[in-house]
Amino acid sequence: MVLSPPSGCREVSGVTKKRFDWSEVAFKTLFLLPALMILALFMFYPIGETFRVSLMRSTGLGPETYIGLRNYQRLLTDDEFLQGLRNVLKWAFWSVTIQIPLAFFIAYACSSLGTRLADRLRSVYYLSNVLPSAITAMLGIFIFSPVSGVVATFARTVGWKWLESIDFLGNPRIAFWSLFFLATWAYMGFGIIYLMANIEQIPPEMREAATIDGANEWQYARYIVIPQISYALRIQAILATVGSLKLFDLPYLVTSGGPGISTVTLGITLYREAFNNWQYGKGAAIGVVIFLLSLVFTIIQFSMQREPQF
Repeated sequence: MVLSPPSGCREVSGVTKKRFDWSEVAFKTLFLLPALMILALFMFYPIGETFRVSLMRSTGLGPETYIGLRNYQRLLTDDEFLQGLRNVLKWAFWSVTIQIPLAFFIAYACSSLGTRLADRLRSVYYLSNVLPSAITAMLGIFIFSPVSGVVATFARTVGWKWLESIDFLGNPRIAFWSLFFLATWAYMGFGIIYLMANIEQIPPEMREAATIDGANEWQYARYIVIPQISYALRIQAILATVGSLKLFDLPYLVTSGGPGISTVTLGITLYREAFNNWQYGKGAAIGVVIFLLSLVFTIIQFSMQREPQF
């Protein structure tokens, strides 16, 4: 009995190949068109327009004048832009080296507890992510205020004059770290929840095998847990890096980039140039810099990733 190839297929040199079905491609493309249109309208077009405006002298209202790369040349001599670039790079570095290990430690400790207690702690830690940035900024000002803040009041109560004399938001050397401390509390909740979810996916048989082999908690975390969730840790590193490069709301609401320009970010500089100074071309150039930095760091970190374990 000789079987003939099914309909829609043709036999070439003894191998049955399926014909290219244009109707199927058109049918699938029809469902993709709405998403592609939304991406083109709200992502690709704004990105292209930002690149175009960055080559112009523009106030956003009147006529534009093509000036090439002159806006980027101006950025290289702009002290505020350079300070903002240093701040976001420093913020990204310390976010990866401090926030992610701390989030892993808390997530691992919570996952080691009972399921009911872990669920309650998950809600507590995620609460900071629910709060709007304006509320978080108000809490930060309330905590670090040099007159009636929580830290100053506590210092006066216990008689610690050295702590009471510290101006956490007014000292250029300390303001950055005060904001970073506040951001660590505000933004780390998502990382804790995300890492907890990945840790809880590790099969319990691995812990049992490690216990039988005599591994303690540190060895189990170092040689079992971290390799198993390495993909999640790298995703967290990407989110922390890109989020640091785009940082705007918390520094702007708490210190407005001050004192001086000690806590300024690229986002604050973009806002000032575009909406305060009416330098849309220069503001667009800063936006392009933020986009390119985010793209480069994302590509680098993705290229270092391995396939997830699960």
